[in-house]
Amino acid sequence: MIRLPQLDSYESTPWELPQAQRLKQFYQIVREGKKAAVLLYREADTSTFRYRCYNIMQALCESEQWGAVCFFEQEYHTVIELLPQTDMIVMTRVKWTTTLNWLVEKAKQRMIPVVFDVDDRVFDLDALNTFANTLAIDLEHEYACDFWFANIARIQQAAALADGYFSTNDYLGKKLQEKFNKPYQIIPNSVNREQLAVSEILSKQKQQLVNARPFAIGYFSGSPTHINDFLEIYKDLLVLLNKYPDIILEVVGFMEFPQEMQSLLQAGRIRFTPLVDFIELQRLIAQVDVNIVPLVNNSFTNCKSELKYFEAALVDTITVATPIYSYRNNIKNGENGFLCRPGQWFETLESIYLERVNRTQICANAKKDVLQRYCGKAFVEQIEHAYNFFEKSKGGCVNETSC
Repeated sequence: MIRLPQLDSYESTPWELPQAQRLKQFYQIVREGKKAAVLLYREADTSTFRYRCYNIMQALCESEQWGAVCFFEQEYHTVIELLPQTDMIVMTRVKWTTTLNWLVEKAKQRMIPVVFDVDDRVFDLDALNTFANTLAIDLEHEYACDFWFANIARIQQAAALADGYFSTNDYLGKKLQEKFNKPYQIIPNSVNREQLAVSEILSKQKQQLVNARPFAIGYFSGSPTHINDFLEIYKDLLVLLNKYPDIILEVVGFMEFPQEMQSLLQAGRIRFTPLVDFIELQRLIAQVDVNIVPLVNNSFTNCKSELKYFEAALVDTITVATPIYSYRNNIKNGENGFLCRPGQWFETLESIYLERVNRTQICANAKKDVLQRYCGKAFVEQIEHAYNFFEKSKGGCVNETSC
């Protein structure tokens, strides 16, 4: 484990801009002769909004074809006034409302393509049981059942309004296609300039330091809803931590641990850090020796993106993940990370701990891969390709079904 200094002051929510400034950005896009996409989102947050709105808006600043600005649920009436200059509406994981329905109708009257962007299988009531089981949600409780049924139904209803879909990978795209019988395009999750800048600083600091004990395994999905994911590997971790007293588990967030691990908690071998912003998260990932991503392998988790791989790669930290669709299609086992099925976690983590693998080379391979694909020109071109696919339809049906 490497102890890195606290980061200098930084803006943890750079996307929080007043409406007047976002309107100015919209009209600037129009003046520059670029096509204007309006992204709709419920309200700014640090998860889906950052990946599916902020990062895309920022990337398109480098595009000569497209620009994008985000507006929120309480601003739908303002968006209706922008329709004469709008070339595409992107509904990002929004819920159905009467105002949204009205806005979409107005857009379609003008032959403006309306696309639904989603990064998870939260649009399908038929998958509610899988969703609940994966996240340890007890639908026997009336409140929980009403809450999740209503939320997913409203997202599904909003998604049904669209001409097509943006998804983070083909597995999720095909689920959308099966549900709605409409085309999809891929826009992967990505890294933004702030992450790139701070990760470069952290990487340079790491190069000047020497790894020291304790050896730290980082788990950055630390919330009680991930308990079933953690249960996939806890026995392997338990054996590993008991065998090697100088290994610790660093958890960011909160997690409920099985009874067998309580002694490790009491001994300080499992450490907690409260949830942090996305910049501080990069520092915490940089400090650990390995980043673990255990997941229940089912039709819900296979829709998830590989973001935990590329964010760790930026700060030279190895990722070990369950081979769900996104990870097995982006991690080459032993080359830029590791893939582990049940029963393989102990052996893999032990080999990293005992330095039986070339950690430096694996980290270098992963970073090279990420910098080539998840930012910069390549990412801009992916957005442009996806946007152009639907813009050509002008709100009508397109023949192709995927990218």
